[in-house]
Amino acid sequence: MIIPLVKRKSGIALVIVLIIIASLVVIATGFAFSMGVEARLVRNTRYNPDLDWLGRSGVELARFILSKRVPGEERMDALHQRWAGGPGRFSGAMSDGSIAELEPWEELPLTNVQLGQGTFSIKIIDQERKLNINSAPEPLIRYILEQHAGVAATDVDIYVDSLKDWMDPDENPGLNGAESDNYLGEPEPYYAKNGPLDHITELKMVMGFKDDPVAYEIFEKHFTAISGGLVNINTTTAEVLELLPGMDPIIAQDIIGFRSEQPYQSVGDINQIAPPEFTDGIREYLSTQSATFEVEVTARVGKDPPRKYRSLLRRVSPQDIRILYFHSE
Repeated sequence: MIIPLVKRKSGIALVIVLIIIASLVVIATGFAFSMGVEARLVRNTRYNPDLDWLGRSGVELARFILSKRVPGEERMDALHQRWAGGPGRFSGAMSDGSIAELEPWEELPLTNVQLGQGTFSIKIIDQERKLNINSAPEPLIRYILEQHAGVAATDVDIYVDSLKDWMDPDENPGLNGAESDNYLGEPEPYYAKNGPLDHITELKMVMGFKDDPVAYEIFEKHFTAISGGLVNINTTTAEVLELLPGMDPIIAQDIIGFRSEQPYQSVGDINQIAPPEFTDGIREYLSTQSATFEVEVTARVGKDPPRKYRSLLRRVSPQDIRILYFHSE
């Protein structure tokens, strides 16, 4: 059977038309998607100033809350207090046991705070709940490396000397340490810091720690680079206390458990938990107050994704709370 030439041409034309239509559909779909992305980017750009101001407002709220103290609690910072998300008073009682009405600032919300067309929530975490890598004495670093990280006694000097070399201002390596010459030979070369750590994650670059995930994880979890230097027993964890020389895990748990009944007003109060022979060796590392606080602000405008901001505050006094940094994530 012979197909007429006219019909054959009509069939080819139909196929071409269908291909063109399909191509146009694909192009139109892609264009619509790209326009949707661009529209969202435009909205995000327009809302950036609003989000930034919400983030800064959250930091200012944190500064205000941290400037306030409940009568009788001037010498301590604890998890029941308002800055930490607690009720503001321990069981709603005054220091003399009487019940007092909450002050207006104690009832301020810390989450879903409405401001203009947006909302923000804040979370405040004190840094004194951790040990300080920059001020920790060398014997403590050695103790933790050997007793908790499992580093052999013959290798501990590599960690300790390299950490000291990382922080000291010169390029003269210690006997078992490392300076820039050692790190410049790495596949991705870098210089030694020659200054205090700004963040605990810098340990990833220090000889010894950088090749030991167990040691790094312990220090990254339980140490900070910026704090007052002492550990606040009202906010710390049992895991941090267990890192201290001679601390028994059971006593560490008891110290943490006691504060749920009554926060510590002074470090000497831990003698109510255990006799001095178990606590005298750790008191030099402890305090009942915090001075450095990380603030996490979650800001939201409309239905767009929230944006997180972080700030580090230093409380010199209730009237002097300084912003050390502020940035978006």
